[in-house]
Amino acid sequence: MGSGPLARSVLAGLLGLSLAGTPAVAFAQAATGKEAGSAGKRWEEEFSLWQKVSSGSDVAQYEGYLTQYPNGTFASMARLRIAELQAAAKEKPAKSVTAETEAKAKAEEAAAAEKAKADEEAKKAAEAKQAEEAQKTAEAEKAKAEEEARKVAEAKKAADEAQKAAEAKKAEEEALKAAEAKKAAEEAQKAAEAEKARAEQEAARLKAEAEAKQAEEAAAARKLAEEKAAAEEKARVEAAAAEKAKAEEAARLKAEAEKKEAEARQLAEQQAAEAARLKAEAAAAEKAKAEEAARLKAEAEKKEAEARQLAEQQAAEAERLKAEAKAATEKAKAEEAARLKADADRQKAEEAAAAEKARAEEQAAARQEAEAKRLEAEKAAAVEKARIEEEAAAARKLAEEKAAEVERLKAEAARAAADAEAKAAEAARLAEEAEKRAEDAAAAQNAVDTGNETTAARESAPQGADKDNGALAVEEAQAAKRAEDKTFQAAVADGSEKAYRDYLYQYPQGRFVDDARKRIAALTAKPETQPEEDNAKAEATQKAGPVIDPREAYMDRSVRAQAQRYLSLLGYNTYGADGVFGPRSRAAIAAWQGASGYRADGYLSRQQFRALREAAQYAETRQARQNRQRRYQQREYDVLEGPVDGYYDGPYYRDDGYYNDGGGVVIIPGY
Repeated sequence: MGSGPLARSVLAGLLGLSLAGTPAVAFAQAATGKEAGSAGKRWEEEFSLWQKVSSGSDVAQYEGYLTQYPNGTFASMARLRIAELQAAAKEKPAKSVTAETEAKAKAEEAAAAEKAKADEEAKKAAEAKQAEEAQKTAEAEKAKAEEEARKVAEAKKAADEAQKAAEAKKAEEEALKAAEAKKAAEEAQKAAEAEKARAEQEAARLKAEAEAKQAEEAAAARKLAEEKAAAEEKARVEAAAAEKAKAEEAARLKAEAEKKEAEARQLAEQQAAEAARLKAEAAAAEKAKAEEAARLKAEAEKKEAEARQLAEQQAAEAERLKAEAKAATEKAKAEEAARLKADADRQKAEEAAAAEKARAEEQAAARQEAEAKRLEAEKAAAVEKARIEEEAAAARKLAEEKAAEVERLKAEAARAAADAEAKAAEAARLAEEAEKRAEDAAAAQNAVDTGNETTAARESAPQGADKDNGALAVEEAQAAKRAEDKTFQAAVADGSEKAYRDYLYQYPQGRFVDDARKRIAALTAKPETQPEEDNAKAEATQKAGPVIDPREAYMDRSVRAQAQRYLSLLGYNTYGADGVFGPRSRAAIAAWQGASGYRADGYLSRQQFRALREAAQYAETRQARQNRQRRYQQREYDVLEGPVDGYYDGPYYRDDGYYNDGGGVVIIPGY
């Protein structure tokens, strides 16, 4: 047991010497990579710490090493040493002072050897760093040479541009000077022959100067080109020199690295021989250590078996408790899920019952509301009929008054014509007298004519004013009716509740108020069913076979499609004309029936289909008439609707301002 520290120190030294070659080689290759140098540095720090720790027998130092390097090279040895020291502390064996001293001496020798090796490696690292700096310097020189080459290229480009500019400027100057010379020559030729000779001499002098200037510019350009070529040659030579120096430096560094690697290999061989010698010396100590380690290992295995058995028992108990807890949890979850499902089923049943009750109440309320609306529609139809009869009587009375007014105006026109004839006869008599009396008769005739014109104007003025006022009142009434008709027709074409409400807001006492209110009620009573649901139900009806009501047995699919088009034209949108009466079509039929005074059951009898067709045709004709009126208005004509002879003579159609018979268009330009 006393030789244990010596054996451990020797073993640590052997292991350290055997592994010391790795960082040496790594530092030899540090010139080509920083990662190997960093690994070598970490190895040095770890090995230095292990040397300090393994030289003593302090458990805290070994634990500090494990804390810093838990997966280090000597981690297993540190754990083994900690176990030995703890066992030795319990047994307190006698230690050999001589063995400890010898082990300490050997450890000091090994530490000194390691320190020398570390210094050598630091020196090699410094040399590698210096080589790396030399490489960076060579790269900087290369970049500088490339920059100078780029500057030379830019100088060459600038010289080329300057030469081109000089040539262009020279050509421009020559052209300008030639033009001036030509102009001067022409002027000199006109002036005199002597002036021509002088101009030729001047032109020759200018030409000589231009040639001299051109020669100077060419010489300057050649000089610039030569300088440029010299600069390029210089840059090329410098670049070649830099490349050569870089290659020589790389070769030198490579040779040094190979030399250092050979030295490191030789040192590793020496260390291996020394390690073999030390290994032979430590064999006896290792044997004792192995025996002690075997005993400790047996004890540790025994304790480990006991701990494993205890852990297995605890694990089995934990698994049993875990299984029981899991079973209890699963049971609780199942009970909770069953309770929640029962609550959900009960709530769904209650909601379904409430929904069914609400649906029944809504259906009952809808039936009551439909019956009330039917009664209101019947009452409104009776009121509307009475109003139509009253307005028809008023219209007939107005027509009679208008006819009487026309007869009165005709009588007044006849009287005015008789007066005009009498005045014409008097004028003829005065003309005969004027023939006898030349100048006096002409003057008298002028006075008589002037008096007659004033009198006629005075007599006809009241009659014309009355006639204009009457015509203006009639025109205003007709314009108001046309505006109301146009507004209601736009609402019918739009078919929306908002359009009818806008008409009621604009004409609260209008002629179509009841009709608009009925249509609003029909629109608000339409079920809000999705078009997809309508189409799906229609397809299902088609697949199952149509169920035909006896009241609609006369209708085939084309007639049904035409009825859908009629309803849409009147503002009761069926969302398509496919010949299938779905919920939307039935709702549109019911709305039209309620607005037209029929029972709103959603089924069209033959008589109701004829009434629907007549109403749609009337609406279509009315729309065409409005389009014609609009076209005439665009031609800048005043359009008035009425009989062809200009006067109304016929019954109103539902008192909406249009006529059944005798209607037409009277175009009166400038009315």
